[in-house]
Amino acid sequence: MRMRSSLVIAALSLALLPAATSAQNVDGLGGPLFGLSTARNGNLLVADASVGVIAIRRGKAGVVASLPGVTDVSAISGAAHWAVTGATGGAPGGLIDSGQGLHRVFRGQPNKLVNLFDFEAANNPDGGAIESNPFDVQSLGRSRALIADAAANALLRFTGDGVEVVAVFPLEVVSTASIKQLAGCPNPAPFCSLPPAIPAQPVPTSIAIAEDGFIYVGELKGFPAPTGESNIWRIAPHARGAQCGASADCVKVFDGGFTSIIDLAFGPDGRLYVAQFDEASWAAVEIFGTPLGGSIRSCSLESGVCEDVASGILHLTAITFGKDGSLWSTRSSLIPGEGQVVKVRAGDRSSERIDD
Repeated sequence: MRMRSSLVIAALSLALLPAATSAQNVDGLGGPLFGLSTARNGNLLVADASVGVIAIRRGKAGVVASLPGVTDVSAISGAAHWAVTGATGGAPGGLIDSGQGLHRVFRGQPNKLVNLFDFEAANNPDGGAIESNPFDVQSLGRSRALIADAAANALLRFTGDGVEVVAVFPLEVVSTASIKQLAGCPNPAPFCSLPPAIPAQPVPTSIAIAEDGFIYVGELKGFPAPTGESNIWRIAPHARGAQCGASADCVKVFDGGFTSIIDLAFGPDGRLYVAQFDEASWAAVEIFGTPLGGSIRSCSLESGVCEDVASGILHLTAITFGKDGSLWSTRSSLIPGEGQVVKVRAGDRSSERIDD
């Protein structure tokens, strides 16, 4: 069963909806919202799939680049940034070329540099179905960037001359217990006949780069959307074509312990912050409609100990740190017209609106 998470495929069908009239406001962004980044000038950049890249400054939001289908943005400078567009149109999603690409945006003008579906078709790093859905991008400067292709199960690097495979993430056998619990088994339901464990796609959704240059990648984990099974990998800066789990250039630093990782960011304290889409897994949101809310955890790479920062954030899809060290997140990101960017108060189950 080769089944991805619908979060990074089907949810993007919402990007085909026209932008809500409130898309210029901090509250009620058109959505779905998938990425956050902080520019050098202090602006918060938002990847709003209904319209493109939005900049927020002093509580005011405005579209700076028209790029429907955008799934992430990463600042290069005040006027330049990287952006990726993912699979749109719902099923078959990433199985067709629906605009998957890497873009460099300068002064509001996007320039598509790479067709990432074509790259997947020509290279197919994980050896499975030809499927591409770029979900995260991290700047390495004006001419280089990293891309997490959630459907291709690969970390890619754009070098200015083209794209190369940095690392490939493996399938992992996981328990089906959590999805059976969500389905109310043993009551009759299509999920109750699943075996106790099945292989799950890794679905890499998030990239963070440490001060020493090592790259950290978080997994969402595909169907059956297990709880506590999302891994975080550490990849050497020089890695090329590394098979994670088999190569010394790509090793697990957190073997599970997370649920539906959707974003990573290093804080000013040097700790790795992990955003979990929903504590009951993405299936609770997208299949059953019974979300618990997403959460953010702060982790020490030295000790491996993680602490809770915030929880109960509906449709948490992205985090970033502002220039002043404040932690920001998206909220209600998959609800058209209701998406927000909020300042996170550590230890609370609530968040402060950006214009509070």
